[in-house]
Amino acid sequence: MKQKPENKRRNAFIVTAVILTVITLTVVAALLSQKGPELNNTPTPMPTSTSTETPSMEPAETPGPTPDASPGATAPDSPSPAPSAGPEGQDRRSSRKLDVPVKALYLNYTSVRNNLDHYIKLANETEINAYVIDIKNDAGQLMYDSELKMVNDAKADTPGFDIREVTKKLHDNNIIVIARMVTFKDSTITKAHPDMAIKTASGAVFNNKSMWLDATKQEARDYIVSIAKEAVQFGFDEIQFDYIRFPETSLYDYKLDLKPDQTRSDVIEEFIRYARNSLPEDTILSADVFGMPLISTKDYGEIGQTLETIGASLDYICPMIYPSHFANNASKGSMANGVGQRINGVLFTHPDLKPYEVVYNTLLVGKDRIDKKEGYNLNVRSYIQGFTASYLPKGYWMEYGVSAYKQQIKAVYDAGYTEWIFWNAPNDYIEAAFGPES
Repeated sequence: MKQKPENKRRNAFIVTAVILTVITLTVVAALLSQKGPELNNTPTPMPTSTSTETPSMEPAETPGPTPDASPGATAPDSPSPAPSAGPEGQDRRSSRKLDVPVKALYLNYTSVRNNLDHYIKLANETEINAYVIDIKNDAGQLMYDSELKMVNDAKADTPGFDIREVTKKLHDNNIIVIARMVTFKDSTITKAHPDMAIKTASGAVFNNKSMWLDATKQEARDYIVSIAKEAVQFGFDEIQFDYIRFPETSLYDYKLDLKPDQTRSDVIEEFIRYARNSLPEDTILSADVFGMPLISTKDYGEIGQTLETIGASLDYICPMIYPSHFANNASKGSMANGVGQRINGVLFTHPDLKPYEVVYNTLLVGKDRIDKKEGYNLNVRSYIQGFTASYLPKGYWMEYGVSAYKQQIKAVYDAGYTEWIFWNAPNDYIEAAFGPES
């Protein structure tokens, strides 16, 4: 039967409408596919890597022959730190840089108070161009007259010198001044405010001969940041956090209120980011870490120090690469484990006797890991050993004199870095080891 003309027109109209609808839907779908995850304003999540593998026993790089240690050794150029985006987009670094590579000594309270002129003369005559001085010590005492109410209420300051006068006097002699601030190890404020302290499982304040602020608590973070803000006003060139960690879980038992899937390293990174964003944007910020985070891919001792995350908001990390502090193969005594310490594929059974090799290989392993993290560009300024570790078992230590000092400086340069700090708690430095002023 033939269709009527009006039926033909109606069917043609329906077919045309269907075709136009299909074409419209196809175009819309194509446009939507170009928008990706921005449609619902949800950013693409950044993957979180939690490495638990054992550090490789193969050398990251084979150490080649290097020239003899010399105080005039040429230091390589230092990499320029670049900001790296964190999970919340808040990680950043200082808008300011120091003018020269730091060659520093740590000065204790007594040296600053009674012997500052000697150290100014030393800096004017040698390559030393910076000093690290305490503003908050291992007991939690501030070394200056603080105006902070919480500090004053807790009697947590021990003023012995005018901090502004000290920084001005050093600056007048073109000396860089770095403020060392012991962070979470604090037996002073925790006595006055036990609510801010780390607790045991029973609820008592944790005490391993020292008490510790709990880095998970915002009140503890605010206290530390308030002191850092005050220190910036005194004209320090850099704020350096020490003891920026938790007590070792392998040695001590305590309780933390961590969020689900939150690690101790996450907590420390969060604190550093918070401090960074609370301080003026031109504040140079550094942190002291153990030497082990450079060679261990795990959070060694579960203290919250992981190399690939701790430096996201830092201008420098300052690993304490003291040869005496690495495990030796003695059967007993301090730092003994009966095996030795493997670094960069090399087993050191008597590490204190190998100052160059220990510092050099530790830095090589750390540098390789830093370089593999895209955009990290983390500057490393090592603490090196300026003391003799006579507390070690006989045969496992040696006198650290001019040669050991120079070997460590050379190791820093040979590993591709330009800056260093010597640590000696009583400040008995071997001053003849330092080269002439450059």
